[in-house]
Amino acid sequence: MNFVPLRITTVKADKDLTFDLYIYFKEHYLCYAPKGSIIDEEKLEKLIHQNYAEFFIPKDQVDNVTVFMDKALDEAVYSDGLSTEERIDVVEGVAATSIEHMSENPTQENYSMTQKAASGLRQVIRNNPHALKRLFGEKSKESDLIIKHSMNVCALATRLAEHQRLPEDEIEDLATAALIHDIGVTKLPKEDIELFEKNSIDYTPDERLRYGQHTKYSAQVLADKPFISKRVEELITYHEEDLGGMGPHKLTKLTPAQECLSLCNAFDKVLISTKQSPEEIYKMFQLDYIGRYNLELIQRFELVLKEEGLL
Repeated sequence: MNFVPLRITTVKADKDLTFDLYIYFKEHYLCYAPKGSIIDEEKLEKLIHQNYAEFFIPKDQVDNVTVFMDKALDEAVYSDGLSTEERIDVVEGVAATSIEHMSENPTQENYSMTQKAASGLRQVIRNNPHALKRLFGEKSKESDLIIKHSMNVCALATRLAEHQRLPEDEIEDLATAALIHDIGVTKLPKEDIELFEKNSIDYTPDERLRYGQHTKYSAQVLADKPFISKRVEELITYHEEDLGGMGPHKLTKLTPAQECLSLCNAFDKVLISTKQSPEEIYKMFQLDYIGRYNLELIQRFELVLKEEGLL
């Protein structure tokens, strides 16, 4: 039997499961809760906060999970009575699951879920004060750093694009691209994956070249997929480019959406690699990245960080 991952934060307490829920424990898949069973609120809270096991569902039940995640996302975005923390937990879970599914199996169905997750994350951030600050404050496992980074970049880049008054369809494509912009990182050799956690300012020329290969691998994963627009492909391919020509493709001109994605990707990567506060990072960022992005965009980025309580 084949399995695909599922984030436990997408499961709602005291509701019938529409699929079999498995854990991966000691190199074996074990059925934790069969279809039709209920996980009570206390047990679910422990599962969410302890992170002691990875959860999976059988691949032949993916249709059930897609419907389930659709409903969970709608509830997180539109239902009354949920706290900001509950909304963030759900959209994080759906977004993380969609990123993992796209990395392993970039089908039209998984891409559609990624689009919905990106749009849902964007709406929760936009409609709930302090939601972005809450997202940034969430702790993540070492193995989840790339996924956490992708969600941070999605939230930041779309808020910045809204400040720039980019067209709605461009912002939606930007949100989707931001969620899956780094799916090529896991295709790198192990020693190059480790460069993800190193500040790019400190890369040697060889390390910069090696790490830059992940943009090519991301493009290869998404190549020849008619359901993915050229704009999304190019956003992902060029997310490491900047106006100084420092990226792997040596571009010096970017579209406004590409520049938003590149800036937010660079900022969050420094945040991850240095483990300092956004305020400390921004001071450093202003000095190190002048000339690599338009000054007006950097200033608008500062406004976003202040509005969202990160500065």
